[in-house]
Amino acid sequence: MARPKDESKIDAIYEATLRLVLETGFNGLKMADVAREAKLATGTLYIYFKNKEVLINELYYHLKKSKVTQMMSVYEPSDSFQVAFKKLWLNYFTISLNEPERMKFIEQFTHTSYLTKKTKQQGDLLLKPLEDFLADGIKQGVIKKLPVALVLSQLMGPIIEIVKLHYDGSLKITPALKEELFAMAWASIRK
Repeated sequence: MARPKDESKIDAIYEATLRLVLETGFNGLKMADVAREAKLATGTLYIYFKNKEVLINELYYHLKKSKVTQMMSVYEPSDSFQVAFKKLWLNYFTISLNEPERMKFIEQFTHTSYLTKKTKQQGDLLLKPLEDFLADGIKQGVIKKLPVALVLSQLMGPIIEIVKLHYDGSLKITPALKEELFAMAWASIRK
């Protein structure tokens, strides 16, 4: 019987891969470099991940699952749609602001051929609770009657760009600005 995989090693591999792939890109990423950065033998790395394609796909899913789980952790079904939306939006914004490397990685690989069809489908399934929430807002007549995928893009895309502006020094996020940004997001989808 195979030994269970050591979660701390998997975490070290993920962190090393994240740092390296953001520096070198997918093509420049070498498994030996990941092993060295994670302070593991290269052979150990291959016990956990067959190749860099598998590693990238599993890291992508891991990061996306973590981000969606964190975001949805503030959702209370008893809240009004607008209150729940504000909690979700602010939480997603804060997570993206606090984890820019993870945000960049997810963004970089979401629409590439490096992800398998299965990984893309699994990643899309993670968004189902959020899609259902938005679809309910459309049904209630609270937000515009648009395809849910378009509403999601309208909400997430600006956050990604704002976080980039913050980290390149073009924009300082203050509590007042965060409220203004939320107001802009809400105005873009409310009916």
